[in-house]
Amino acid sequence: MGYRLQRLLPVWLGMVLPAYARRLVRAARLTRTLSGPGAADRADQLVRAALSVSSNIAEACGRGTVAEFRQFLLYARGSAQETLTQLRIAAALDPTNAHAIHALENRVAIVLKMLGRLIAHPPPER
Repeated sequence: MGYRLQRLLPVWLGMVLPAYARRLVRAARLTRTLSGPGAADRADQLVRAALSVSSNIAEACGRGTVAEFRQFLLYARGSAQETLTQLRIAAALDPTNAHAIHALENRVAIVLKMLGRLIAHPPPER
């Protein structure tokens, strides 16, 4: 049976996902102001990695076993790590936006911690 987002991840849906979506919009807006070599490519990669986090979490909840659930959470964690890396590169290359970028980094770090907990302690199979 598949996991239902509404039952298993109410905190994610009610609080974290909307906040993450707002941060994603901010990140997308921020990418328009990035400077330095390869700014457009880095901006595109940052947005794709950030979108992949929530997409993989949603896909995890549609899977039928705990093993599949964990696998897609691992994909989400990888995308979150990639997002964090892209943000750190952006902050190093664009110090004028460093404050806004660091705020986004902090939110991604929280998502990484939550993913780690879900991977370590998934909901039981039903």
